Amino acid sequence: MNKLKLIALLLIAFASFTSVNAQIASAEKKDSAEKATINNSEKKVREVSHDGIKYYVIDGIWHTKFKNKLVLRQAPKGARVSFLPKNGKIVTMGGKKYYKSNGIFYKKIKGGLYEVARP
Repeated sequence: MNKLKLIALLLIAFASFTSVNAQIASAEKKDSAEKATINNSEKKVREVSHDGIKYYVIDGIWHTKFKNKLVLRQAPKGARVSFLPKNGKIVTMGGKKYYKSNGIFYKKIKGGLYEVARP
């Protein structure tokens, strides 16, 4: 009879322990999901017009609008911008300096502008 009581007590303790751990894991998962959410209002959208097309540059990634939604587009060669995306680096190719960000090469031109040299 004592063995039966001991087994029942151990089962109750184990069930309580797993229930508490499940609740903690669920709360941690919820917290990490909330942190991973991106609020689009926090992103800085830069509008660039080139050859009659409006482009929207967000974190150095180029988009256009299609049916009121932004879709990814390749940066158009020759587009001129007054800004450089963050997290890029200066590279030298053929003796010329370029700023490379997200696989796009920008070259400095007159008037403090930059031009997409190689999309």
